[in-house]
Amino acid sequence: MEPLHFLRELLIVFAVAGAVVFLFHRLRVPTVVGLLVAGVLTGPHGLGLIADTETVVTLAEIGVVVLLFAVGLEFSLPRLVGLGRLMLLVGVPQVASCVVVGAGAGHLMFADARLAALLGMMLAMSSTAVVFKILTDRGEMGSAQGNIAAAVLLFQDLVVVVCMALLPLLAARDGEASMPWRSLGFGSIVIGLLLVAGRYVVPFVVFQVVRTKNRELFLIVLVLACLGGAALTESMGWSLALGAFLAGLILSESEYAAETLAEVLPFRDTLASLFFISVGMLLDLRFVASHVPLIGALAVVVVTLKFAAAALPTRKLAGYPPRIAVLLGASLAQIGEFSFILADRGLALGILDRDQQQAFLATAVVSITLTPALIGLATRFAARAAGTSTEGDGRAGRDGAEAEDTVTARGHVVVLGYGLNGRNLARVLRAADIEYVVLELNPETVRKAAQANEPVHYGDGTRPAVLEHLNIRAARLLVVAISDPISSRRIVQLARHMNPALRIIARTRYLAEVPELRALGADTIIPEEFETSVEIFARVLAEYDVPANLIMELVERIRSDHYEVLRDRNVSSMRIVLPDPRIPEMMEIKSCWIRGGSPADGRSLRELNLRSLTGATVLAVRRGREMFVNPEPDLRIAADDIAVLAGDPAQVDRAMEFLDAVG
Repeated sequence: MEPLHFLRELLIVFAVAGAVVFLFHRLRVPTVVGLLVAGVLTGPHGLGLIADTETVVTLAEIGVVVLLFAVGLEFSLPRLVGLGRLMLLVGVPQVASCVVVGAGAGHLMFADARLAALLGMMLAMSSTAVVFKILTDRGEMGSAQGNIAAAVLLFQDLVVVVCMALLPLLAARDGEASMPWRSLGFGSIVIGLLLVAGRYVVPFVVFQVVRTKNRELFLIVLVLACLGGAALTESMGWSLALGAFLAGLILSESEYAAETLAEVLPFRDTLASLFFISVGMLLDLRFVASHVPLIGALAVVVVTLKFAAAALPTRKLAGYPPRIAVLLGASLAQIGEFSFILADRGLALGILDRDQQQAFLATAVVSITLTPALIGLATRFAARAAGTSTEGDGRAGRDGAEAEDTVTARGHVVVLGYGLNGRNLARVLRAADIEYVVLELNPETVRKAAQANEPVHYGDGTRPAVLEHLNIRAARLLVVAISDPISSRRIVQLARHMNPALRIIARTRYLAEVPELRALGADTIIPEEFETSVEIFARVLAEYDVPANLIMELVERIRSDHYEVLRDRNVSSMRIVLPDPRIPEMMEIKSCWIRGGSPADGRSLRELNLRSLTGATVLAVRRGREMFVNPEPDLRIAADDIAVLAGDPAQVDRAMEFLDAVG
């Protein structure tokens, strides 16, 4: 292809993608959907702006390689261990149920075991890009549903690597079956050798490269590692993406993993965008138009199945309340971007035919497009369910401890959330001998805290019965220290209604939450992003010798005004008095050793009257290991003392001359 033609096609692709993604961003539609639509518009089945998609598809293949390389870099053993329980209790059942049901349905429909297995794999994956974007925009990445979603999606990323390795085996016919198995055995040996090399050789090589402080050389080595790993596995009959993932995994254990990921991210995002565009180019609008009932039915079945596959283990196995299960099910109910990679590879290997691929692509696009609306509906449903679940005898049931364990304390502190903030607060309250109870939604955290004899109860604070169980009506203070803005608002509203005299302190990540929390009844709201700003500017002003009492007054004023001052672009109302910059130049501090026979030897500071004689002041007196700061007038100076003097240069010189004179 001529370079000019190649550049022209890329220009068209990115121009259309930029316009569509911008429009979809304004409409609050996920970026992935915008990229898919841009591909449809530019491709041969749309406006036909790009008739030959070979160039874009080739670049998209490289995008997949870089994407899996970045996934490998983001994996780490500590992260896997930290999320291991959620992966086991939610991730494994979610993936397994989707694979089994999808494969079973595929086998009934097509009577092809290979195709059925591929359909099950594709069905199991959810969209990391879409889910993380929505949860981040909603401020829920640190919430219970955010943590579970991260664990499940991370497990899916790991599973997709296994699926990519298995695809050649699925594609092999009966007479060819021995070759993939030999390839699998040989490849396993090579991968083992690679991991050993990654443990002992790669760190040394990367260290030598980093020592040169040459960024270009560092990038060249990264590209070599990424493409070299991809080429190695491809030569063994495996996928390019698998080798890239292994290369990233090897580098993830080095101390340079963070810098490596930072260098890779721009390439990953750009080339991964081309992958989604290339998928959109493959979508035939005429096929979609002629199969609307089929695609609609498939989308409903897929969303329902994936919702149940995530929600049920969250509720039944992990022990989370229905509200969290519903939110998680809605978050993971779509088909993900890695499913597109599996479909593309399956088409290339002859497992999928074109009509099957078209039906899958259309269903996937519909499921992704529906995700924001599904999460919104799930949120409203969960909030309504929490608001109406007041029936019963006050027992919290599965969403809280049993009634016989109901808290009987009065005037106590109720802490919602046993994360870092909750643990630190509990430690201080325990040290101050202040009675408190903690409510936590993570069953594993509750179990560990109970083993440490902490008064931690399991339950969902958005349920009135649970707050009753904590004796919220007799509590003196409620601290909401969770990372779920929707739950925080509901809890504040419930607690204020149940105990009008209760003092409520709420933590939030974002300043935008402050007005609503205040309207719902919170007395003090602490937004993390502005508290960080307050701490930073207080330290900066202190560095410039702004009076400490003025800094404290400013901080208290900002907090009492609910941070309105910092939101106001006109800062004229903030009165900050900086000290005269000439003061350091005008003032001098020196130390003077008092020798025996000095005029100061044996005399008190009052008797010495140094200030009247020389103008200098004695700031401190050091005697052996003892230091007298701002000494009293009756302190007697002795030989071998060190006197610290302050004044302008002339005053200090006169004082030094006077004290050093021996009569």
